[in-house]
Amino acid sequence: MYCLVDFRNRPQYKYTFRTREKARECLAKIQNNPLGITAIYPDGRREYFENGLPGGFLSFSDKTVRIKKGCHAKYRIREFNTLDGLVKQEKEVGTADIANWRKKNVFPLFMLGNRKFYACLALIALIFFSFSFYFQKQFGQDRATETAVDGDFEGQVAGASDDRTNETSQNDDSFKLADEDIIMALLEKIEDLKAEDFEREILKYVKGRPMEDMAPYIAKQPRIVAAFLVGIAMKESKFGTYSPKLGGRDCHNYWGFKGGGTTTSGNYTCFDSPEEAIQVVGKRIARLVEGGRTNPSAMVVWKCGRTCSWDNPENVRKWIADVGVNFYKINSKKENS
Repeated sequence: MYCLVDFRNRPQYKYTFRTREKARECLAKIQNNPLGITAIYPDGRREYFENGLPGGFLSFSDKTVRIKKGCHAKYRIREFNTLDGLVKQEKEVGTADIANWRKKNVFPLFMLGNRKFYACLALIALIFFSFSFYFQKQFGQDRATETAVDGDFEGQVAGASDDRTNETSQNDDSFKLADEDIIMALLEKIEDLKAEDFEREILKYVKGRPMEDMAPYIAKQPRIVAAFLVGIAMKESKFGTYSPKLGGRDCHNYWGFKGGGTTTSGNYTCFDSPEEAIQVVGKRIARLVEGGRTNPSAMVVWKCGRTCSWDNPENVRKWIADVGVNFYKINSKKENS
């Protein structure tokens, strides 16, 4: 299997092929596509749209993103790795020849700190064990049936075989429960590792600001919701630098949220903790996203309500552009992360 990867060596899962020739044909088609559009961000990241820009994207600031016709994304062809979906690959994989084999150092894979690698090994071992146990159970039952047919039960006390069957059934149920518990524990561990990676990504934007304490809770939200939480907080309060207070204490309301409960003199909701703030505000944003508001242009209802006709058009445009600065940086990694 082969796939296209971007300039950071991240697989583009929608472009996967059985042969390298098919991959080359697709790459040539993309590069010669008359409808293709490339968005170039200030940090050097490039996003390619095969069928033109999506709706609402043009509302984003022209000063922040440059638009070029055609494919200017740095795609290339690489053999698809089955672990690409579980473990992020930081470095480009070279060809397997003697020259670069000597340069490779595989020992970092076995370092005690490489938790993702060990989690994958444990999951593979568990699957292998489960299949082995299943086949052993099936063949064991077949063998017991053959023995019963041969009549090799002389000297047994009546009812003894029934007791042994019941004990075996109970043991099988215990094994099944143990397997399910181990699988669930491993899946939870993998999810925790993903959340830790996302938390470090969020900290790049909010570290050193009052919103820094919210990073662990933001990382547990869906990526698009987290992108809006960070993007709107930057616009409304500079990540909590300017936010409503009640009796001199921080209300943890960095989005200008008015949703009832304990409120300040300006009717802004005053939350008891960062965790409560993310749960309540994140839930409101998630409902808006489910309603189709998936970009800053559509999410402008957060500022204006149902219509922005009452507001200054320049203020509306600037709100969309400022929220989009961090929103597109975080949410654009959704398919590749």
